[in-house]
Amino acid sequence: MKNKITTLLCLFTISISFGQYDWSEGAIVFKDGDTLKGQIKILMIPHSLITFNKHEKVQYRNDENSKKSKYDESQVKKVLFSNSNTAVTYFEYVQISKNKKGLFRVVSTGKATLYTRSVRILNSAPMYTSNPNGGAWVNSSSSRSGIPDFNEFYVRKEGEKIASPLINAGTFQSFRQRAMEYFYDCPILADKIDRKIYGIHNVKAVVDEYNQCR
Repeated sequence: MKNKITTLLCLFTISISFGQYDWSEGAIVFKDGDTLKGQIKILMIPHSLITFNKHEKVQYRNDENSKKSKYDESQVKKVLFSNSNTAVTYFEYVQISKNKKGLFRVVSTGKATLYTRSVRILNSAPMYTSNPNGGAWVNSSSSRSGIPDFNEFYVRKEGEKIASPLINAGTFQSFRQRAMEYFYDCPILADKIDRKIYGIHNVKAVVDEYNQCR
C-alpha cells in the first residue's frame, strides 16, 4: 500500500482545495433561526489541532471592505454556498467522536450520509485520497501556503449519533477494510468492495449504492 502511495505521488500533482476555504458568497444559518448573507470563509485548521479538539470556525464579512466576524459550533446550524443558479452546497457540524465535532460538507444523503472536509497536514508528505465526486486525487501543497491539504470522508447511517471515518488523516487503515466492515448490511455492495470493483476513488458511488440497497 505504501509503495502504491509513493508511486502515485511521483506521477501526479493535483490541487484539491474546496472553494469554500476561500471567501465565497453564501449564508450562515444560526441555531436561533437568524441568517447572515454575505461573504463566507470556512477556516481550515491543521489536523494536529483537531486532535486537540480545537473548534473549526466560520468567518463572515458583508464585503471585502467589511469587518470580519467568526462563529463556531455553539452558534452555527449550517453554512450554505451557492455554486450556480440552482446548485447549493452546504456544510454542517458533525459528531465524529464522543467529545468532538467537525465542520463537514454534505456530499450525499439517504440511509447513509457522506461528509467530507479538508484538513491541513503539518510536517507530513502529501497523501493519496479521493474527491467527493468519485474521482481520484493525490493531495498536493496548496498554492498559497505550500502546506499539503488532505480530504477526509466520514459517513453516518440513520439513527447513528457519531459519524464513522472512511478516509481520514489519522490512520493508515485501508478504505477497503473500513468500507467492508461499515456496509456489511448490504452484502452485494460489500462483495463489490471486497472484489475491488469499488475502491478509494469511488467513495461517493459506494455510499450512493448503499442508499439504494434493499
